[in-house]
Amino acid sequence: MTRGDQRERDRAKAQAKQASKMKSQKAEGRPDQRNAKDSAALAEKIAKKAAMKKEAEDAAAKQASTKKVERKKVPKKKDEGLDDLLSAGLAAGAGKKKGKK
Repeated sequence: MTRGDQRERDRAKAQAKQASKMKSQKAEGRPDQRNAKDSAALAEKIAKKAAMKKEAEDAAAKQASTKKVERKKVPKKKDEGLDDLLSAGLAAGAGKKKGKK
């Protein structure tokens, strides 16, 4: 049994793995230069996020100020007359009897 093809595939795989390791380990410049560059990039990123947040707050405030306020619908109370209130407790046809002494 020959292993020629398997060796070639394993060799290519190992080379790719080694290349990815070396790629991640590359760091250009001196450490103090890298730190300064990283801190500048971070400060720029923070400033950009703050500007975006400010714009979003301004847009929300503008939208809130132009929003029309609607009143709640309150049902109107029915005005009951004095006669209705007085006759509410009386049964139909059972009013006061007048007259006979």
